[in-house]
Amino acid sequence: MNEARYQALKKLGKAAIRLAQALGVEVSFAREEAEGENQTSSVQERATVIEDAPRVEVPSRTPRVEGVGAPPASHEPRWILTVARGGPLRLATLLYRIARGIARTRRMARCTGAVVFHLPVEMVAQHLGVDRTTVWRWAKVLKAAGVLDWRTHYGTLNGTTVATGTVWAVRIRPGRAKLTYDDLTHPWRNLEEDIRQGATAWAWRRVRPDFKTLLLWALGARRGPGAPAPEGAVGPWAIPYLQEAEKGQLPGLITAIAEHLEGLLRDYGNRRYYAGLLWKVVRGELNPWALLNAIQRVQVDMREGWARRPGALLASRLKA
Repeated sequence: MNEARYQALKKLGKAAIRLAQALGVEVSFAREEAEGENQTSSVQERATVIEDAPRVEVPSRTPRVEGVGAPPASHEPRWILTVARGGPLRLATLLYRIARGIARTRRMARCTGAVVFHLPVEMVAQHLGVDRTTVWRWAKVLKAAGVLDWRTHYGTLNGTTVATGTVWAVRIRPGRAKLTYDDLTHPWRNLEEDIRQGATAWAWRRVRPDFKTLLLWALGARRGPGAPAPEGAVGPWAIPYLQEAEKGQLPGLITAIAEHLEGLLRDYGNRRYYAGLLWKVVRGELNPWALLNAIQRVQVDMREGWARRPGALLASRLKA
């Protein structure tokens, strides 16, 4: 090793030696190497430093999961793969992810077998890029396999009975999905209000809704293509599912819903009152559907302009 090369290494010597020592490698650069007294030893020592140094690998980042309350990175459980392939598997995967997102957002118990939600089939078809008749054909295959159950939901619009969308019962654990009478008679949406706000499936006919939009619709937070997405997914629509939530998650969930109701009814400072109503629902002392319907009636009164004290109006109707 010549003198110029030795001097170049000397400038980096302290830092290089510290690094090598931290890695557990013995490094020894003698001046005799530069003077050519032991060229063979120099080559051996330098080779030892390079070959014996341990390699440091930086682990790759785990990609983040999309959407509000979205499920883990796996798109479908193995038990679905045993009953669905091709197009039906695409539909089952999408509905399973929505059901898992609802279960996580509403903090449902881990033993929950199926999740029921309302979502127009037109929006599902638009997201998948197929015709709605294709979705119906795939859904029939999945229904025969027990993965899901579905029915058209009906409501009123200007005094006339009309279809409001589709009610889905989707299994998130092995078993057979089945809709109940309460699932079909529940007032899933206020169609007149949604039409006024442009939150209809017809409005999405030329725009592909993303997964987050479908999840928020299924949670009850509906919007049109041009409207901003809601800030949160916790609202009155979660009240009927409080009894299905895990006990450890109930305090935080009830606090979040109570704060939402406090702002929704412009009754600031009475969060504890709304939290008390929600705890009555959990204990079975108050029918969750009765509470939800009373809140929706008060909202209509607020829009009509004569409910000056919405919180007091809600309390009087619940007492009655």
